[in-house]
Amino acid sequence: MDTTRARRGRLDQEAVLQAAEALVDRDGYDALTMTSLAAELEARVSSLYNHVANLEDLRALVQVRAMRMLGEHVRAAAMGHAGTDGLRALSRELRNFARSHPQRYAALTRPPIDRESFYAAALTAIEALAVMVRSAGLPEERMLQTAMALFASLHGFVSLEVAGYFGDLEGTSAELLDLDEVYEQVIDGAVLAASLESTH
Repeated sequence: MDTTRARRGRLDQEAVLQAAEALVDRDGYDALTMTSLAAELEARVSSLYNHVANLEDLRALVQVRAMRMLGEHVRAAAMGHAGTDGLRALSRELRNFARSHPQRYAALTRPPIDRESFYAAALTAIEALAVMVRSAGLPEERMLQTAMALFASLHGFVSLEVAGYFGDLEGTSAELLDLDEVYEQVIDGAVLAASLESTH
């Protein structure tokens, strides 16, 4: 049996999206095109249009799925925690996710293509963060601003790390720089800021 023909026969949207995610994980979000995906699936480009409208639709779906996946991870990490303890657990899981899926993390932190679907997918992560911020004693009217500031602080470090900005600094200057300790310091600063907000 022709294996290419067999793979084409089993093609559905889930198979297309899983292949797209595998391609993104390996080559990066910008490498995702209809042509590269067709080659990944050993299928014709025209057959992909039975499952996604176009490249923009495909990339939007990859973003949405990555955001939903991140939300599931941080919610699971935050379960059983509250207040500043919960914020620390959530912050560590954000970094874990980005390090495990650096290309998908980069994709989900790009401007969303399908804003409505993306923000719907983000609700799980947003709600987990909101619960932790509220349980830290922050007034409701300051919750969104503080949550955004917290994420921006963490994302600044995480995005630099997964982009390779720190290079081999950790390996060549281990006695001077421990990235785990640096990130804990970033968390400390972000959590302290959130805690100070709750006292105003």
